[in-house]
Amino acid sequence: MAIVCAGCVSIGHPFIRTKPDYTKLPADAMKQVALEIEKAVQSGEREPKIADRSGIVLNTDVIKQAIRTRAIRSELVNQFLDSGHACETRSGLISILRTKDYKKSATSRQRDRDALLVMGENNNRWETYEGITEASHLPPGSLSAIQAIFHEARVQCMTKGQKYEDAAGNVQVK
Repeated sequence: MAIVCAGCVSIGHPFIRTKPDYTKLPADAMKQVALEIEKAVQSGEREPKIADRSGIVLNTDVIKQAIRTRAIRSELVNQFLDSGHACETRSGLISILRTKDYKKSATSRQRDRDALLVMGENNNRWETYEGITEASHLPPGSLSAIQAIFHEARVQCMTKGQKYEDAAGNVQVK
């Protein structure tokens, strides 16, 4: 005997993109912090000494672990970005470009590994963004500004040939 259930479920999109509001946080200090973090990650520095400043709290266990883990995997993330099959998005996350070329050039097993790499990286990025918001007692509306600031810092640290989204959401090559 089989039981069949049917129904409609509406789930809102949890990552609705709102326009960044830079007035809810010390934007200049956040830009410095984001650039320092991204440079440390790119260089594989597992224990960067980045000081709290202007009310931005960074030295929590969650944030330090997220930075450490990203630094450890930075070589793999850069290799994937170098392949041309991934893109830094405006939301401060990395995304797989699921093209025909990607499907042809990678085995199912490799695509699974790429997906795990991207999921782990994005989880650590979220831990950083939300960790800064919570530890610094920033209002919820500041999260989109933090994401945008980190995206800008990451684009500055990218190597030639890697892809990213511009302000309009178009994929560009650095």
